[in-house]
Amino acid sequence: MPTAGKINAIEHKLQYRPEPLMTNTAFTVREMRETDLPTCLEFTQQVKWPHRMGDWQLHFSQGNGSIIENAQGDIVGCILWWDYGDEYATVGLVVVPAHMQGNGLGRKLMDTVMSQTGERSLQLVATVAGKRLYQQCGFTEAALIYQVQGQLAGAVEPLSSDAGIKPLDTNNLADIITIDAAAYGCSRASLLTAVAQQGKGLVAYRDGKAVGYAMLRTSGHGQTLGPVLADDDDTAKALISQVLASETGFIRFDLTERAKGIQPWLESLGLAQVDEVSLMVKGEFLPARASGSHIYSLVSQAFG
Repeated sequence: MPTAGKINAIEHKLQYRPEPLMTNTAFTVREMRETDLPTCLEFTQQVKWPHRMGDWQLHFSQGNGSIIENAQGDIVGCILWWDYGDEYATVGLVVVPAHMQGNGLGRKLMDTVMSQTGERSLQLVATVAGKRLYQQCGFTEAALIYQVQGQLAGAVEPLSSDAGIKPLDTNNLADIITIDAAAYGCSRASLLTAVAQQGKGLVAYRDGKAVGYAMLRTSGHGQTLGPVLADDDDTAKALISQVLASETGFIRFDLTERAKGIQPWLESLGLAQVDEVSLMVKGEFLPARASGSHIYSLVSQAFG
């Protein structure tokens, strides 16, 4: 015969009902403001992403952001997208804090972006946690991205190729915008101009024509080398080695599959692969139809 204590426990169990998930209508989406960035930075820190406030400011300044709030006006999620013309856009920095996940907020944010971007094809880089959501939104895997990083093992020896290499400045910025558009399939002029202002870069020329470039900027745990474009591996290595020749400390790349051939050389510099993620597309993957130089390293996983 059950004791009084057991009876009370059984009654409590029968009466217990789990708290229902909040309805999607309990949340509203609004345009992201610069004053939201400290909260967005906190969200990325919670998921162990290495963004600094400067990284958030760059992504915000070039993008179109949305914030999702609860009924009390608290920010409970964020997303941005970047417009590369009438045909293409990238999506990134999609974050919902752990305690708010399971309420459909990620889908609400993605629906907002897909409505705003219209008929454009969309590109994003998916974490393992987010991949299922993006598949449900119609995204499919188009390529792999390899996160390569580390402390430089020592002074980097500058390499050469049959291309002449010049510093990037305002006089040749138009050259890299042109070859980037050919390689990427759309123009990223505003983004490249902003990134160039934040760091330094080199441009490779062959027969008077630009065939590659590399940019280095302060970002994350140290510095990010990207984008890197080149027409062959030797030119890519020459650009990378020369831009890193006077550098020390932590360097990160987000390499494309095209760069697999130079990974052993990067490892010799102290830069090892730490992650592999999916580049996903809804619509057409424009870089697949591009021509000219090849993309070796992204600006960032969010920017593409």
